[in-house]
Amino acid sequence: MAEKPTIDEIKFIAPEQEAVEIPRQPEFYKLPVRFGSVPVDEAPLGWEIETRPRQTKVTRFLHAYPRITLPFQEVQRVEFGHKEEFLKQNEKDPKLKELFPTGANRLFFGDCLHVMRQLPSNSIDLIYIDPPFFSGRNYNVIFGDKNEVRSFNDIWEGGMPGYLIWLNARLYEMKRLLKPTGSIYVHLDWHAAHYVRVELDKIFGFDNFLNEVIWCYNVGGKSKSHWARKHDTILYYAKGDKWLFDGRAVGMKRDTGEKSFGGIIAVDEDGRRYQDKLVKATGKYYRYYLDDPKIPEDWWTDVNSIQSQSAERIGYPTQKPEALLERIIKGSSKEGSVVADFFCGGGTTPAVAQRLNRRWIACDQSRIAVAITADRVTRVVEEKIGKIFPVPDFTVEHWGVYEIPKLEKYSAERFREFVVRAFGGKPESVSPNIHGTRHGIPLYVGQPSRSTRITKDDVIKFAEAIFKERHSNFGTMLAWNFGPDAKRAAEILAARENKRVDFVRLTLVRLESDDFREHARSQHKNYGDLLSFVQPPEVRVDVKRLAKLKYEFDVSESVSLNKDGVLANVQWDFDYRDRFSTTPGYALLRDKKTGRAELIAQYEFPQSGKARIACSVQDDQGGEKTVVMEIDVR
Repeated sequence: MAEKPTIDEIKFIAPEQEAVEIPRQPEFYKLPVRFGSVPVDEAPLGWEIETRPRQTKVTRFLHAYPRITLPFQEVQRVEFGHKEEFLKQNEKDPKLKELFPTGANRLFFGDCLHVMRQLPSNSIDLIYIDPPFFSGRNYNVIFGDKNEVRSFNDIWEGGMPGYLIWLNARLYEMKRLLKPTGSIYVHLDWHAAHYVRVELDKIFGFDNFLNEVIWCYNVGGKSKSHWARKHDTILYYAKGDKWLFDGRAVGMKRDTGEKSFGGIIAVDEDGRRYQDKLVKATGKYYRYYLDDPKIPEDWWTDVNSIQSQSAERIGYPTQKPEALLERIIKGSSKEGSVVADFFCGGGTTPAVAQRLNRRWIACDQSRIAVAITADRVTRVVEEKIGKIFPVPDFTVEHWGVYEIPKLEKYSAERFREFVVRAFGGKPESVSPNIHGTRHGIPLYVGQPSRSTRITKDDVIKFAEAIFKERHSNFGTMLAWNFGPDAKRAAEILAARENKRVDFVRLTLVRLESDDFREHARSQHKNYGDLLSFVQPPEVRVDVKRLAKLKYEFDVSESVSLNKDGVLANVQWDFDYRDRFSTTPGYALLRDKKTGRAELIAQYEFPQSGKARIACSVQDDQGGEKTVVMEIDVR
């Protein structure tokens, strides 16, 4: 029997994208095939190698998480007035154009693994992630969004090995996305940091490990049974043998006391204090100025966690301080670099990246987190940097959960392309009555509006087209609705002329045909939940005057229009100016007893007169709606 091939013997080819190799480990660190009687795996957990006679096939992580390609749906574009400028930048950099095709930064709602698989290789300079900690199911499920719950169930299936396989599949894609000079920071706590470190060594290479940063803070972690746990671990890796790092860019001041600095302190002609130190290797002196910033150590005690009274606190349970991300972004990127966070949560990374004039990509599986992030970035531009330097627009894009009203506004051509791709087909425009194919079977797509129906005439035209143009008796029609005469026409064609037309009905979440989701489910039994169509909530706002300038706003009569849907979050903008920007303190309101969304808010206006108010409501199925009203404040 042939021996199992080792990592070094196999060339790994990633289909449809650039290959990413698992690195060869140096001999002093390389894992043995066996340690005593215990077999040791050289590859990361979840990395699959199939061996057959005369053939070795590497499936990477695709056996655990098969590839599924679904279209992105742009549901919102927040504009800042510099679109043309950034489109021109794209023309100078093909990789930038591929990553930001519309010139805008991108915020994704969806599973980051599948989002990343549709982004270009070697396109990102810096990735920071704060993935779900392996610390408890309830701790990680923050909002209870359907997608969030589904994903965390996946994480916890199989204990720690299951968690590591789930994370490794995503870390592998992040390595692919990083530029050769790129780097990644992985933020963890004590539960899994050491296990993840081993996996990162396998994926990025032990030689590319740069730092284990210990971030210390002074809240939480108290116990009578053990030492107080008051630090997180941030693992820092480079992709290749060259990377961008500028530790002095963070501006950390030295301790300029003479005792702490040591040696003889002198003053130059400009009045700056300095010290000349001998470099023994060269025999030359190097001048240190005491007022130069220093490179921080790998233990950070000067950045505290978010306090209850902190001005930047938005109420997001795992929110990280901006100072922490500012240090990482300044130290490992430069202006114009691309920064990404694929578990963006409350939006700290894209907000800080925007403030520091970096391009950014962000993603989260929670629709509420995406709404909070969009609002936070908007406020950063409006309040802090909008007049300092040109700022690109940003788009909010959905993957897998699609808003019906937005689809209805598509042109017929764009709608047809979208539906064909979501069905797993290939769009085409050769024939007016055949809009694509899937597995060689012609497809027909109805109109974007849900008020339209496929008619008998549509069925006949499509049947004639597939029979005459494709010499086939098989076809599939995709539409929101089908009239009785259309169904009858299909039955007659099948019975009398041997021309079969299969109907696939598009409906709302839980109600759409299993046939339409079969493309997703055929890849993985749980993938059917990745593809759904949602309606925005029905929002009703009751306004009550409580006192002079003080009002109460009640949305408790609002309802989710999606099956099993409940309202999950409400945001308020009490000074709406044609672009939603949450009033501080009103982005994430929760009932302290139940943890559910607070549907009643009170606000005291600064002055009387006309006021425009906007209310944005999200449900737990991915639906969102913003309503704007005007009141006469007295």
